[in-house]
Amino acid sequence: MSGAPRLLVADSFRVRRHPESGQAQVRGWSRHLERFSRAVTETSQAERSSGDLPTITPGEPPTNTALQAFLEDAAQRIAAYGTGFPRLEFWRDADTSRFSLNLRPLPPLGDTLEMRTAPGITLDQAGRKGPNIERLRDLNVALGAEALLLDPAGNALEGATTSLVWWEQDSDTPHIVASPLATARGEAANRVPSVTESLMTGAFHGSKTAFVPGLVTPGRLLTAEVWAVNALHGIRVVTTIDGQATRPSVRARLEQHRAELDHTWKDVFPLLPPER
Repeated sequence: MSGAPRLLVADSFRVRRHPESGQAQVRGWSRHLERFSRAVTETSQAERSSGDLPTITPGEPPTNTALQAFLEDAAQRIAAYGTGFPRLEFWRDADTSRFSLNLRPLPPLGDTLEMRTAPGITLDQAGRKGPNIERLRDLNVALGAEALLLDPAGNALEGATTSLVWWEQDSDTPHIVASPLATARGEAANRVPSVTESLMTGAFHGSKTAFVPGLVTPGRLLTAEVWAVNALHGIRVVTTIDGQATRPSVRARLEQHRAELDHTWKDVFPLLPPER
């Protein structure tokens, strides 16, 4: 097999130092490990069955042992590095596949975000983080804003690096885009399952707020309060879509959900078991 290396799976997150203990922490730490591990396993199985995926060591598949060893080593290096924006990676090279840890400094953080719709963008493996990172980064640069990806019917799916939460006018009910998981008809996921979204909807910190899945057009979002969420910035208020202003955020509500999300910071160690 020849060609440039391909990024098959990636997972990135913000790391902070606890203000008192100095321990490296990540919001939803074990959830990120679970998402990365699941994607590596699914990708390896799918591409090996098609004969497209080479092995980490010639003649050997990327075993759970190899994956766990990589995560253990990555955790130690992430903890030692401290504040930053590391990325777990699974690559396919010309004649092998490999794990890699990209230790990166923490970029500037923001509270607000502008979005622009990107109709007609079709992504391969849209439900997996990794293969489309470079393309989406270039798209954001070209638009000068966070790309708002749409489904074929024109409904909003996600941002290039974010998931959406919105609040209809005069409503206290938060909404999220309908589940990114494969449907009963066996269709592939059409967006990346967001760790930050799962934290906000109560999967880890026991929130009693009911988030309602649904479909929404960019035009309807303009009449709503819209948040863009991810593992780097947490919650950012979407101020404009295609240059048009969205509804202002309700400050008390925003502060409440940011505070709840901050309860999900977890020490980088121990790796396992997963958070409950």
